Order: sequence, then C-alpha cells, then structure tokens
Amino acid sequence: MAPGAALPLASRKILVVDDQDAVRAVLETAFTEAGARVWCAASGPEAFIMLQRVAPELILLDLVMPQMSGWQVLETLRADSRLAKIPVVLETSAQDFDSFDHARKRGVAAFISKPFLLDDVIETCRRILDGARPLQGMPAQGEAPASVEARDSSGQLLATGGLLDMGGHGAQVDLDCALPLSGILSFTIYSPDGTLRKNAEVRWVSRTGERFQHGLRFHE
Repeated sequence: MAPGAALPLASRKILVVDDQDAVRAVLETAFTEAGARVWCAASGPEAFIMLQRVAPELILLDLVMPQMSGWQVLETLRADSRLAKIPVVLETSAQDFDSFDHARKRGVAAFISKPFLLDDVIETCRRILDGARPLQGMPAQGEAPASVEARDSSGQLLATGGLLDMGGHGAQVDLDCALPLSGILSFTIYSPDGTLRKNAEVRWVSRTGERFQHGLRFHE
C-alpha cells in the first residue's frame, strides 16, 4: 500500500471462524494490516462464546469444521435476532459448486475460495462492509454497476448482464440466461474504469427469479 493511502478496512470489526491455525493467522495478519480490528475463533462453539462479548460487523466462516459445521453455525446465527443481520462470508473450495445455491438462499453475502488471494479477500470484505452482497446480486452503496457480455468462440453473443464481484482468479456475474458449465467463453466487462476482456470457465450457475448468477474461473 502506498504511504499515506487510506487503509481499506480501517476501524472495521471482523470475526474469523476457522479450525485451521494457519488460516486464522494469515487472515488475522492481513485484516490487521488493512486496518481492521480482528477476533479469531477455532470452532463454532468458541465463536458463539466470543459473540457474547464482541460485536463484529462481518464474519468469515469456514464451512468444514469439527463440532459444528459452517452450515450449523450459519443456522444458529440466523436464529438469533441479535446476530442474524451480521453479513457472513463463507470460505470454501472453488470446486464446491453445490454450496453456492444453498448459501444464496440462506442470505450469505459472498464466498471466498481457498487457496486465498489476500488482496481479493480484503477487497471483497471492504465491498461487503460498504453494503455489497455479491451472492444476493447487490452492489455496494454508490458503486457504479459494470455491464457484462458473454460470447462463444465464434463471437456470438450468448448473454448480457452485470458484474457482481471480481477477483484475481475469477468473477461472479448476473446474466439474463444460464450458460453451459465447464466450457471456456469470452466475457467483456464494461465499467467506468474501462473495458476488460477475459476468457473464463463457468463453474456454477444459480437461478434467482428470472436471472442467473454464474461463478467464473478466469483462464489465461
């Protein structure tokens, strides 16, 4: 970060719930360096004990843990009126396609995939704390939406829509029709900062009313 630059998570309060010591340590260091106040818990029960005395603005939650799975922790959070509105970011494998629709229906704000790119994690958390809910199709407050076009190898237009979230490895887009899984397609993203073209594989699709959210994995 350049000297004098504002810290992206300055004074924000984040709880990390993950049973892996190394993951907790890496995320705690990254969030602290980004300006956040960070608490860590190694299990669901430990997190709920901690939540009796701390009030995080955001919870990062691992799905696969002993004692209580991430899903069980999420259900318990949603059942408590004091905790239900805290946005939750789930940590999972990029291959765990079945979880995306399950998470969207339970109000999860976003996914981050292991292994992490820490800059992407910080940016995703910043946007969520500014009001974005990528998995629910909501941009951050005051954020100019970027439009997206999907085309096949011949250049034929397949779908149009908007960008929900993007990192170094991939993106999440909301389109007007469902695209086939696994094939490599061309995506053009038009934003106020310019035009970006990426080849990407569609890794998952989740229907939201008449729209379709897609998880993309970028290819060089």
